[in-house]
Amino acid sequence: MATTFDTKLEKFQALTLTELNAQASYLKRIDRKFLLTKNQFAEILEDLKEDFQVLEIAGKKVFSYDNVYMDTDKYLFYNQHQDKFKTRTKIRTRLYKDSDMAFFEFKQKINGITQKFRYQFPSEEHGIMTKGKKRFFEWVWQSMYQGTPESPKIFPSIKTAYKRITLVEKRWGERLTVDFSVKTLDLRDESAKDVKLKNLVIIESKSLWDDCISWKIMKKYGIAEASSCSKYSLGVVYAGLAKKYDTFDKTMKEIEKIKSELKK
Repeated sequence: MATTFDTKLEKFQALTLTELNAQASYLKRIDRKFLLTKNQFAEILEDLKEDFQVLEIAGKKVFSYDNVYMDTDKYLFYNQHQDKFKTRTKIRTRLYKDSDMAFFEFKQKINGITQKFRYQFPSEEHGIMTKGKKRFFEWVWQSMYQGTPESPKIFPSIKTAYKRITLVEKRWGERLTVDFSVKTLDLRDESAKDVKLKNLVIIESKSLWDDCISWKIMKKYGIAEASSCSKYSLGVVYAGLAKKYDTFDKTMKEIEKIKSELKK
């Protein structure tokens, strides 16, 4: 299915998955996020094409992702983010729909640095906490939170689905993920419906340096770094499950502004 950006992506040098993993395979990195409209991103693509390559697999440059996030019954991981803990956890299963590959992922952020631990599992187990996933979660939890009681019980919480473009800087390997057509769904409410974040583009930079190329380009266009923008946390807030969400208030206002651009 063609997207708004396909024509512009034809101008980029293509990158294979093997090359991607070789050039930007670090799982420990500095993350930055930016919120744009689709029109803004289409314009910025012109500035990115000289320095970045685009991931291409089997002739495709835009891929479909499906995530199921796990949390405790009282949303411990959401509240870690909301309360701005310096150490916080995110747990999910991720399905790469185009390749039918799935991974269980434990993401740990400590003082702004993210580490990711993951393993592959059969795609039909996507969104399910099997015994293997529970063991992996418990093992990583104990290594991250040494001296704490046993790991908490976690369950499927929020589903997110979106389209993604992946760009990698040619020299230093900065990785940009570009997500759009974002939808979230409350998995604990059988009557819940998708929340669609229309016109929103989320760019996340993953690099080993503060002074990366994407930051300079965003500065040129007057686009500030998003204060707090987790698709999982936004899903919790939009589902009405959050007792507090002031950490994400600025981000939500920006998203509503972006959505309103469609009505002009």
